[in-house]
Amino acid sequence: MKELIRECIRAINDPLITVTDEGLTKLARFAENLLTYGSERGLTSLTKPEDIVRELIVDSLGAMSFIGQGQRVADIGSGAGVPGIPLSIVRPDSFFIMVESQTRKANWIEEQILELGIEDKAHALPMRIEDVAHSDNWRGKLDFVVAKALAGLPSLIELGVPLLKNNGCLLAYKGIKMQEEIEQSAEALDKLHSQVEEPYQYTLEDRTRYICVVRKLKATPKGYPRRCGMPQHNPL
Repeated sequence: MKELIRECIRAINDPLITVTDEGLTKLARFAENLLTYGSERGLTSLTKPEDIVRELIVDSLGAMSFIGQGQRVADIGSGAGVPGIPLSIVRPDSFFIMVESQTRKANWIEEQILELGIEDKAHALPMRIEDVAHSDNWRGKLDFVVAKALAGLPSLIELGVPLLKNNGCLLAYKGIKMQEEIEQSAEALDKLHSQVEEPYQYTLEDRTRYICVVRKLKATPKGYPRRCGMPQHNPL
């Protein structure tokens, strides 16, 4: 598994995506755990090593170039711990919370954090994103929010931007429909006082992937995010 991850990273051919040997060992262990237990525990439908490595491990590293030392990061809707766990492995000097409302998934994330020995810099938070975003502990306190395969960009802006400090960034993993989602986000960007910046682009096995960067310009109005479920079911 370790060599498969190494080859997949090498194939991206991007100097911004690099991993130490210790990091590769931990990423491989996480990938092996997903392969062994992911389907059984309802964490992922992927069952082939190469798919798990590509989609859940290496693709998660797309945001690593934005996150430097001493940053505070939230992975919202973390699911199986993706992209938060891979990013916490390759960015050991930053602190991550993985927000996941389903208890069984949050328990899995905490198990992986302990097994991988990253409990000093990573933590599972079994709460709804909307509740976290209105908590004094987290609202306006984070440098970055990351989200992968969670929701459309208008919903992500409403859910993620309130957690950010002013000038912090939402890093949304997107595919070929990114521009369409950006065009649908005008109201969300206006009401959440944020703007879209130049995306980061990389190629993973002949498919172009993007990190859509949304920067918070000033404080979020108190009413956002709206009550639980509204940002996803009735996007701005």
